[in-house]
Amino acid sequence: MRSSRKLHSISILRKALLIMLMMCVFRNCCFARQVGTDLNKLDNVDAYVDKLTGFGTLEQISKSFSRFDVNDDNTPFLHRQIKGKKNVWRIEIKNVRLKLKSVWPRYKDKYLRNFEVLVDPNTGHLLRFRSKFDGYDPNMLPEPSAEVAEAQIRGAGYEIYHGFPSEPPKISFLEALDAIKAKGLTSPLLAKEIYALYVMESKMKSQPRPVWAITLRGIPPLHFITVPPGVSPDKLPPIWLRNRFRFVVNAVTGKVLFANTWPQPINPEKKKKE
Repeated sequence: MRSSRKLHSISILRKALLIMLMMCVFRNCCFARQVGTDLNKLDNVDAYVDKLTGFGTLEQISKSFSRFDVNDDNTPFLHRQIKGKKNVWRIEIKNVRLKLKSVWPRYKDKYLRNFEVLVDPNTGHLLRFRSKFDGYDPNMLPEPSAEVAEAQIRGAGYEIYHGFPSEPPKISFLEALDAIKAKGLTSPLLAKEIYALYVMESKMKSQPRPVWAITLRGIPPLHFITVPPGVSPDKLPPIWLRNRFRFVVNAVTGKVLFANTWPQPINPEKKKKE
């Protein structure tokens, strides 16, 4: 009798795993259908990246394309899905001067930016999208490990990245930056580096929604953020905690949902002691 029940339980578990696998495949296929083109072809992925980023309207940018194996990744919540991906597209976009509709037309982005973009050609998922500052800023510290970042993000408001969306974003990265600028807390054009994710996100147990999670790094130090744990409230936090801001923008409506400074770098003094 017990043996029969055990076999029945194993059968149910196998069916559940098979359903989960089929749902995962379906989501990826759905995304591929939404993209509507074979992203293994260079021309198609070029147009697709322009649509995601909104960079097609910018002047004098240059792109280079190569295939890439992802051997390491520190994306919170999603690094296990990304690490180990083989033969993804790596697109380097150089000479980018951001142009935002909400900014005075004659204002010129003072930073000439270089972006790295990773796209999975089989699913269309945007695995990585970040710019690298061509200079040195001692207060712009590296991002924490994925595990540390997860704990910080989750602890700051029960926020979670659940996975990659099943459809491409309705608004581009550039449009999301415009929404951030219009919000008025700071300007993306002041950031030395920009890290962006297009993910399914939830906060305070809300339903997962497709968002752009955009971290502005190396901005002029903020003077109005909450004093983090372990820092005396009678003085401002160090610059390396105040020169960053992460915005979460609804990728369907373009609404800025919230902004905070999480995840934060590890205290360099604490790391020295360790």
